[in-house]
Amino acid sequence: MRNRLLLFLLYLCSTFFLQATEREDWLEELDRIVTERPRYMERKEKRIDNLRQLQRPGLSLEEKYRINHAIYQEYNTYRYDSAMHYVFLNREIARQLNNPTYMDETAIAFTILLATTGMYHEALENLAGIQRETLAEELLPEYYSVAEWTYYAASALTNDQLFAPSYKQMEDLYRDSVFSVLEAGTADYIYYEGKIAYYTGNLQKGLDIFLGLYPEIPVDTRLYAIVTWDIANIYKHMGRMDLYEKFLVLAAISDQVCPLKENLAMQELALYLYSHKPEEIDRAYRYIQCSMEDAHFYNNRLRILQISQKLPIIVTAYQQKSEKEKNSLALSLRIISLLSLFTILLLFYLYKQIRVVKKSRQELHLLNEKLNVLNHKLYNANLTKEEYVGLFMDLCSTYIDKLNKYRETVKRKIIAKQIDDLYKMTNSTRAIEVELDHFFLHFDNAFLSLYPTFVEDINKLLTEEGKIKVKKGELLNTELRIFALIRLGIKDSSKIAAFLRYSPQTIYNYRTKVKNKSVVSRESFEDQVMEIGNLS
Repeated sequence: MRNRLLLFLLYLCSTFFLQATEREDWLEELDRIVTERPRYMERKEKRIDNLRQLQRPGLSLEEKYRINHAIYQEYNTYRYDSAMHYVFLNREIARQLNNPTYMDETAIAFTILLATTGMYHEALENLAGIQRETLAEELLPEYYSVAEWTYYAASALTNDQLFAPSYKQMEDLYRDSVFSVLEAGTADYIYYEGKIAYYTGNLQKGLDIFLGLYPEIPVDTRLYAIVTWDIANIYKHMGRMDLYEKFLVLAAISDQVCPLKENLAMQELALYLYSHKPEEIDRAYRYIQCSMEDAHFYNNRLRILQISQKLPIIVTAYQQKSEKEKNSLALSLRIISLLSLFTILLLFYLYKQIRVVKKSRQELHLLNEKLNVLNHKLYNANLTKEEYVGLFMDLCSTYIDKLNKYRETVKRKIIAKQIDDLYKMTNSTRAIEVELDHFFLHFDNAFLSLYPTFVEDINKLLTEEGKIKVKKGELLNTELRIFALIRLGIKDSSKIAAFLRYSPQTIYNYRTKVKNKSVVSRESFEDQVMEIGNLS
């Protein structure tokens, strides 16, 4: 039971979806056709122009009549004034020829135009002037059809209890008369068979006949528009509003494709959409405007009157919707304006933050670069310290070796009883001088390897005449060695004197002499020396 219910619900949903999709397709097709109205009108005008070009000098009155009648048939449901013009031309030709058939044919055409535009009194008077007994047989279907149409228009326009019933009775009689003179099996015959069933209350029979007929008729013919219109109205009586809408659309499409400017389907469709599909008010408005354009183009006062009665309610609904949309749009614009202002402020804030971040990144980049430089210098400083340690260890190792060798030599001299040689060796200063020269050379090389620009840097702190010049073959002289030791952190003159083998006073004099020639203050000179080779 549950499965059956589920399947039934799925069927209903799928059917509804397909119908909704199909309905939208019908309306979209009609919208497309409406936008192409100028193309169909151009095609119609071209057919009429081709017929006009057949009217050339030398034609007989019969030939002129036939051409005029063909042009009238094109204008019949397209443009009232032009159709009436060619009816009048043919009526004059019929009088000139004194041709009763032509006279009756023009009278029938005149009656059609009068009834179509709502002049049913004049149409009935003109119809009464046509003698049924003398009509040519080929005019009978058209005569009965015009009579049916005239009484239908009179009944519809009168719409009262006094005259309308008699008009309706005459309409039914002439409908039967039309059917009686049509050739069996033709499209018109089948149509009237269904029409009689429809108007006598047999809706299903009429519907079945129409549904079998309309697919066989070209969409760009008036009969297609009439059949689909009748199908729509049968479905309306049956309460099938979805199919009523579909066939109204098909009738409206046919009206536009033909094109028939004397039409009713489009305005009925507009009214239906207004009443049953409020969301389609835009379409309803477009369709009623389109119907009004067609009525003015045809110059059909009856249709203009009918549309004028329906137009205000649709226009009012459209204007209310437009006003509501306008208010919604205004509200949306205000909201968008506020959002835009907020967005601008946010962008401005983000711009400032981006600038701050960019500046911070630049500063960070500079700091990273400085850090890299400092790291590099720190690395070099570490190397310098390592070289300091290496130099110290090398010097200590060297002099320990020399001291050990000197001890061995003294020991051998003592054992060998070479007291005089030992005395001479210890009494001479030559060996010490050689060692000092060797020591200073070793010190100069080691120091300059740590501070290769030391001489240039010292001279930058001195005046031009006070710059220290090194003799050829020397690396450092006494003055430079004093300040080299100061750079190494040995500032005490006594220690410097002991290192260089001078008296403290001599060292002091050297220091004072150099500082007196400095380009900076004497007090800060040695501090500047301490900065040579420092990280900066």
